[in-house]
Amino acid sequence: MRLRWLHAGALFVLFNFLVLPFLDLNAAPAKRVAGSGVGSNSPYATDAYPGFDDLDTLPKPEKKDTSWFLHVSRDTPAEQLAYARQMEDEGSLRAARRGYDALVREWPASPEAPKAQLALAMIWARKYKDYDEAFEAIEYLLDFYPRDCDYLEMVGYQYQLANLIVKEKKTFLGMSFTSTRICRQHYESIVRRAPGASYVPEAMLKIADLREQEDQYEEAVQVYATLASKFPLTPEAQLATYLEAKARMWLCRRLAYNIPRCKDTAGYLAMALKRFPDLEQAGEIREWRAELMNYMSEDAYKTAKFYDSRQRTRHAALSSWERYLKEYPDSAHAAEVRARIEELRGE
Repeated sequence: MRLRWLHAGALFVLFNFLVLPFLDLNAAPAKRVAGSGVGSNSPYATDAYPGFDDLDTLPKPEKKDTSWFLHVSRDTPAEQLAYARQMEDEGSLRAARRGYDALVREWPASPEAPKAQLALAMIWARKYKDYDEAFEAIEYLLDFYPRDCDYLEMVGYQYQLANLIVKEKKTFLGMSFTSTRICRQHYESIVRRAPGASYVPEAMLKIADLREQEDQYEEAVQVYATLASKFPLTPEAQLATYLEAKARMWLCRRLAYNIPRCKDTAGYLAMALKRFPDLEQAGEIREWRAELMNYMSEDAYKTAKFYDSRQRTRHAALSSWERYLKEYPDSAHAAEVRARIEELRGE
């Protein structure tokens, strides 16, 4: 027994002197994953989505506290839930809504709390037609009561709400109160919560489209690429391939045909045509690639001609023209370049 205590003591000393000094006790907490709090262990949550907003920047539902303005009307959670349901059945929607909300605040750990939170969301959606409030109510349910609801069903319902929010944006005097960013973040939250759901490819197309509406084409390209990679056999993957090509071309034109970007985009366009030769928009993609190849050919021609100036050596000029012909054998200048190569070789 004494030897056991000595061994334990020795291990304690070794830990304090050899391990503890290297532990960062003030390290920042791990990044939040969708379904945090009680639901952080959800098997459906992930954050591996390039082109999405960082999780740390997303709005998070704050835990409800008791309120001076919301008081329970009954002595127990069960009685309060029955009371709020009665108010709803009688058409007293304001009383019902406040009753459900007060229950969640007063007895958050009770079995009735998630039922009240769900009922609150349904009132917002079905009675008030306020889909923004309904979405936030479901978000709260999924964050704080993921084990007390049908998680995937609720995320699917959120997807329906997000579609309604986009379709029926709140406006006043022609101005929208629902920002494009908020709509996009709704879809991003849904995809992270249920990455294997059947509607995810469609949702990702909407996320990329909303990125484009914000002129964030770099991020849109990332979303399209992620969609095509994760769901390669879906119709959405083919559409994403075309839309990524279109977004890449927008960037090339917007950035004055930056040569490295043009080369990268031309390579992507060739890959897209090889992967989907029967793509409906294949002709358009071929035209885009021809546009890029023509621009790069002209740029390379000017560079080669510069090296063929009197200030440059014959060897530099020959190497430059040979490299040009190798990269652009079908250019409009090909015959002229071949003749110049023969001339330089004969000197």
